[in-house]
Amino acid sequence: MKAGFGWVDFSNEQRNRVHSVIDMLSEGGTVDELGIGSVRDAIADWLFPGVSTIQTRPKYFIILVDIFLNYLKSYQEKQKLPSLADYLRAEENRVMRILAKNYEYVEGNGVIGITVAREPNGEVARKPSSIYWNGLRIHNIIDTELSLAEYLKQNDLANMEFDRSNAKDGSDDAILLEEHFSIKANLFSCIHDDMTMELSRMEADFLKDKYIDIKSDLKRKSNLLGQLFTDDRIQIINSLDTFNEMAEALMTDKDLMPETKKILKIAVLFNFLMHGAHIRYNIKLHEKAGNMSFEEEWQEWLKQLNKQREDILALNLDFVFTEISPRTDTNTQSFMRRWQSEVLKEKIDIEELDRLIFNQEVSKKGNKAKLASKSDEFDAWVGIRDLQYRYDIVKNIVKDINTAYA
Repeated sequence: MKAGFGWVDFSNEQRNRVHSVIDMLSEGGTVDELGIGSVRDAIADWLFPGVSTIQTRPKYFIILVDIFLNYLKSYQEKQKLPSLADYLRAEENRVMRILAKNYEYVEGNGVIGITVAREPNGEVARKPSSIYWNGLRIHNIIDTELSLAEYLKQNDLANMEFDRSNAKDGSDDAILLEEHFSIKANLFSCIHDDMTMELSRMEADFLKDKYIDIKSDLKRKSNLLGQLFTDDRIQIINSLDTFNEMAEALMTDKDLMPETKKILKIAVLFNFLMHGAHIRYNIKLHEKAGNMSFEEEWQEWLKQLNKQREDILALNLDFVFTEISPRTDTNTQSFMRRWQSEVLKEKIDIEELDRLIFNQEVSKKGNKAKLASKSDEFDAWVGIRDLQYRYDIVKNIVKDINTAYA
């Protein structure tokens, strides 16, 4: 029986907060045994703001804009409205069923909830609105600092007469309400029986402009996502499968912002440095089982370390922990600093490295630490192997926008 956990929730807001915590604990389904996820996620946020590992296709940004604007349109037409929260839930379920049917219930097309769409009352716990809300805010598609729950409550128009007391002559309800909802888009009319996950040219233009726009205070001016939409960079993204390959290619781009290149180099070096820690972790973990060895991989990592010694020495973890990931806990900071220091010694003390690994897992996992357990059931790599920094999701974004122009 697989382990799990549960909680009692009393509201959608509480449930969404718990789901947000769960999202931060893992990337791509891997378990963060050594607690490096905070730095990984902070680097990903810097490079690819508004992107999360559970996003699927950028079309959902357009769908959500249309749901909110259709609610406004219904108000303008004086229709009787449910609460905005109920309307959003019903529309997201309706969209799920339309898309699932149009893709013949086949997974792999980015339709959220496609596995439950056949069920009469089926719906997913994490709906697109909660998954994409942060991106809607970061890219100024909806100009608000509110949480989704706060936004739905503030803009609930059920049984409400809109206050026209501050309206200028000639203003109408639609204009006033769009300003009130802070939606920086017009109605796309994308929700219909034949809708798909593909973007129209108009939708792609809108999203590309939002990704490129650096006026938002919620994303750094030198973020990478907004610089990807040139022909040469799109070709790189479409042709290279891993973050490291992409980063190495873009670091030679003379027109890429210097600060962006700096963060890309940090990301690559941090990935390499922590990969060594995970190799040692797996060596020690599998010693108990006696069924596989990663010693050869470790020796190869040491060879690469010798080739990159100057770069690893120059990797400024002080900068990482102050400017990129200031929320990294002190124990994890200490572990990363000591790991960097130990592997750069002329004579590496393997026993000290293994003690660092053991103590770090125990500090993060307590009595659930695998190295401290008596289990010998492990028969494959455990934990994070390579850091992709949400690159797979970014590839989907770039591909969908580029396809709209084909």
